[in-house]
Amino acid sequence: MESGPVAGINVPPAPTLMSSPQSADKGQSFDKILDTAAFGYSGVQSGQASASKPLEGLSPDTSTVSSPALLKAPPPTRAQVSAAYENNAKSPSSVPSDIQKYKDDQLLRNPGGRNYDLDKKQVVENVPKKSTLGLVRKDLSDVVGNIKNFFGNMIMGTTVLYRNDKNQILEGHQRGVLETAQDFFKDLGSALSFGSWRPEGSPAPQGFKNRLFYSASKFKDAFLGDLLGGIPASLNHMGKNIILSGWHLAEILPDAATGGAEQGQKLTTTIFDNGHVMIEYLTDVIPTGDAWLRVHASSLKDLKPPVLYNLKMPEHFTEDNRWEHVRNTPLRKTIETIGSLVTDGLAIGFLGETACSSNRRHQVEN
Repeated sequence: MESGPVAGINVPPAPTLMSSPQSADKGQSFDKILDTAAFGYSGVQSGQASASKPLEGLSPDTSTVSSPALLKAPPPTRAQVSAAYENNAKSPSSVPSDIQKYKDDQLLRNPGGRNYDLDKKQVVENVPKKSTLGLVRKDLSDVVGNIKNFFGNMIMGTTVLYRNDKNQILEGHQRGVLETAQDFFKDLGSALSFGSWRPEGSPAPQGFKNRLFYSASKFKDAFLGDLLGGIPASLNHMGKNIILSGWHLAEILPDAATGGAEQGQKLTTTIFDNGHVMIEYLTDVIPTGDAWLRVHASSLKDLKPPVLYNLKMPEHFTEDNRWEHVRNTPLRKTIETIGSLVTDGLAIGFLGETACSSNRRHQVEN
């Protein structure tokens, strides 16, 4: 391929100077690239080309300069070349903060987020202004979705969305009350039969020792995982769905009143999306909530007590369903630990006050 003249400068057929930001990693430092670009830039000072706009792909080879007068033009400063390089380079995708990750995780769990279409498993950024009818339709859809999840959490569970370590939206399962009760009897039967009955289809334990360990593990799953943890957690999810359905039912009125104004839509979205996240948080940190179960989890094998076990967890952990559907960032660990411990204190104080009040004898003095 023949090179063509541009403003008196012959452009070589295979320019590689500033084709991508990765070129700095292949044998040249960023400073050298800037120096080379500055040299090539100095030739762009004719009446046919603007001096303020650099040409990409210019070769620093002096043999390509056809006019000596062009070499006398003052070269651009390093700052100008650096700015040109940054403008041509592809900007990297922004990394969300911990608070953005937390809000995103919470809004993916149940219907309600303005920009969240859970049925299509997508989040739409920069949503244009919607009509009043469109806003009300979205609110009613969120109400119906939460009522649907209420019955799902009562029976065989619901579908929840979450992001993996590649920021992809995936689908997970949240157990319902009836499903968890079935799991309890399955785990209990496996424990009592020492692994002879395994409805989940796992390999049979071999030898008396392995059968004993298998039975102990199934007893733990039945009483701690299903009876004391799973069923109360499902009831917690049901209560959350009722509160969220009422919250987004209340969103209909301001959406109907301010739907025609873009600023009104933004204000309503901010208030009700943040309120949705707050409801998720408060129901998570109360006893039997998802966050409360994570904070109070422990590991006898690793000798890690409650609180510390959760604090040592990585951001992504798929081997336990208590952590599988969240990004356990430092922010999430902090606010969930504080909230769970505060609710522990409130619960203990409430139970203590209730116990004292029930045993108090009130005597009537004459």
